[in-house]
Amino acid sequence: MLPLPQLCALWGCLLTAVHLGQCVTCSDKQYLQGGECCDLCQPGNRLVSHCTALEKTQCQPCDSGEFSAHWNREIRCHQHRHCELNQGLQVKKEGTAVSDTVCTCKEGQHCASKECETCAQHTPCGPGFGVVQMATETTDTVCQPCPVGFFSNGSSLFEKCHPWTSCEDQKLMVLREGTSQTDTLCGFQPRMRALLVIPVVMVILITIFVVFLYISEYSGGGSEGGFSSAEQRQ
Repeated sequence: MLPLPQLCALWGCLLTAVHLGQCVTCSDKQYLQGGECCDLCQPGNRLVSHCTALEKTQCQPCDSGEFSAHWNREIRCHQHRHCELNQGLQVKKEGTAVSDTVCTCKEGQHCASKECETCAQHTPCGPGFGVVQMATETTDTVCQPCPVGFFSNGSSLFEKCHPWTSCEDQKLMVLREGTSQTDTLCGFQPRMRALLVIPVVMVILITIFVVFLYISEYSGGGSEGGFSSAEQRQ
């Protein structure tokens, strides 16, 4: 039988060895299993069996319609996402062994949530509002009220507010002020309108008078000529 001091030293060595075995550090692409550092399965594969002191980790490729995006020790791959047509979704990018299927909304719609499980129709900006930011695959239309000096008289997914017409630039007067939904109405001043109408009327009257005078003179000349011929024959 060993003396007590030697026996204690032996037990201390055994405990130290056990302790060191529990503190084994594996690399970032390994995992600890039964005191062994086992290799993780590569993306696109799943775990079949853990490694042992004699064998490496056994992995298997994901089946069709499945994927695994990261180094892993999972016994099952993940199913590819199905884009629900009745929810307005369509496939943007097909899934692979290492990536999931990417879904997007049909034209005129956007994702209703971050996960894009359902779609919603783009919102048009109504009368009195203009488009600040057009809708995208993931965001709705951003609208803002038309400021003073601008208007929008219809609903649109892309039009901004339009500036009021400048009557001054057209040398016209403002007949009706613009609003957020209507443009400024321009027109002639009553006096200016009269000044434009009078010359036109005068031209028409003069033309009529000249034509009447010409017809009268032509008719009168023809009659005198007729009488002269008759008198000469007598």
